[in-house]
Amino acid sequence: SSDLPQPQPHPSSLQPFCQIEAMADAEEFDEINPWDALGDIGGGGEAPAEEEGALDEDGAGEENVVAEEDVAAEDEEQPEDMDEEEVEVEEEVEVEEEKAEEPELDDETIPQREDDLKLSEVPEHMREAVEGNLVLKRMLVQPGDGEQDAKRRKLNEEAQALDPERQALLDKWKLGRDAAVRFVLQTADIELVRNLAKQSWSPNPRATAAKGREPKSNAEQINEKLLFAKEDSMCSKNAVDVLEAWKHTWEIGPEDMKLLKDANHKDLRYVMREYDGSRPVSELIEEAAMMMPSEESEKTEDTLPQKPGLFTMSRFNRLELIDPTADALVIGDANLTFSALLAEHREGLGHVGRVVATTFETIEILRERYREIDHTVKGLEDKMSEVLHNVDGTRLAVDPRFKGMENKFGAVYYNFPHAGVVQGFFDGHPFVRWRHENLMHLFFRALRGFVQKGGIVKVSSNCCATGVRYSDIILGAQNSEFKHIETFPFLEWHLRNYGRSYGDRRDKGRRPDDGEIYRSQRAHSDMVYCFRYEPSGEAPPKAQIRQPPTKETLLASAEGRLRNMNGKERQKRVEEIYDLFLTYVQGI
Repeated sequence: SSDLPQPQPHPSSLQPFCQIEAMADAEEFDEINPWDALGDIGGGGEAPAEEEGALDEDGAGEENVVAEEDVAAEDEEQPEDMDEEEVEVEEEVEVEEEKAEEPELDDETIPQREDDLKLSEVPEHMREAVEGNLVLKRMLVQPGDGEQDAKRRKLNEEAQALDPERQALLDKWKLGRDAAVRFVLQTADIELVRNLAKQSWSPNPRATAAKGREPKSNAEQINEKLLFAKEDSMCSKNAVDVLEAWKHTWEIGPEDMKLLKDANHKDLRYVMREYDGSRPVSELIEEAAMMMPSEESEKTEDTLPQKPGLFTMSRFNRLELIDPTADALVIGDANLTFSALLAEHREGLGHVGRVVATTFETIEILRERYREIDHTVKGLEDKMSEVLHNVDGTRLAVDPRFKGMENKFGAVYYNFPHAGVVQGFFDGHPFVRWRHENLMHLFFRALRGFVQKGGIVKVSSNCCATGVRYSDIILGAQNSEFKHIETFPFLEWHLRNYGRSYGDRRDKGRRPDDGEIYRSQRAHSDMVYCFRYEPSGEAPPKAQIRQPPTKETLLASAEGRLRNMNGKERQKRVEEIYDLFLTYVQGI
């Protein structure tokens, strides 16, 4: 899959790293600086984005920037930005079994870019990874006048009708004519709708403006209420240590948790590896204590056996002590500075695995935004890394450059994912947030064919983001058999000091580190969500796809900037939005 020369094994990669003990005992994390060219960019923070709708509809899957927001209160307004935003309606609409009336998944119907592989060229077990894009395309393409189109139109009309429970709630609020509220309830999980119906809560039609923007609409308020209800049953959006994440999978009592917290590194790893619910934790800890550490082990995780278990395992994740021989994949690295930092880090530890760095944009666009990009690319290639541009992280199976990379990656990174801005809407608005939610579900589904069993995936994001929300990351991973193993603060990560960017055309004139607003108001809310790929061997559930609004819903609503448009102006803007939605599905 690459013409680059393969590096020869470094002696230090064949035994436990001699540096690990010093790193694990350190009070502070050492900083690793990429090569000199990266110093021009500066490190770490991002500035607030422009007001609603002021940003260009640019980029999908690149790292983008979060707006300034008050992260102390969840229901405070969180202005739009290019990184993540606002709040959403509940539930995931599961992809149903293909109906007989729908076309089969084939090379004619699958959304394609110019160089995509034909579906027939994709291994059969990986085809399901691209099916989600087909489902979205079917939802977005409007039926024509043919017989098949008439059947599709009838199905669409039936899908738009609300069931009695949803309709009753709509009637209770006297919002039957609100197309946006109807859309929110239509796509919401029925259990969440039932629970909401039991409450006395209702949207406030006189909601006050917040932080210089218009008051939240009824649809946005209902959307938030449903979303928070879903997240109430999930793990915290903030830091979650290794044991707490593991406890979420198993019903572990307080006495057993105390035993595990007191266990050393060797014993804790043994228990977490062997526990299946059939034997008590105390028995496994006694069994682990009888086993002597291997002095000949070449696995990094076998080092520091007598150190405190919870602390040491947490340090492993923060210090990026990944498989030294497996390749690492970076998705959506706008200016490639994170990839540069990772390559430097791996070289310092004697790793022989390559870094495969990708950007969503083409090299021509990157040259317009980052004058140093060619130097950065050369630096990566000098370190035996491979750089690929114009890569959609949700469509790896049909990207010919990834042919031959199946089951190659031991680590994958996606920093601050974002599906792109739609002018006139905050990222958390239900009319546009479906793109961010689907991004995470399709991203993790796409990885299944390329990540090794036991491979690590890390997605960094602000825990209060309202575009790609933390729940999208957790649930997207879970649905594709990536087990949540820890969440830790971004500022504690060994790889935090890269040159973060907006990931859009604003980078040409300025960078997030031009000011200190981001550092002081949002940095403490940035988290790194960590997962391990643990496939069961059986087919996973279908990828969960959030339904987009129809053109009719957009035209009939008074949401975002559409509320100030009428007639041909509104019709034109809706057509533009739908064209943007379709390019998103095709990864353009």
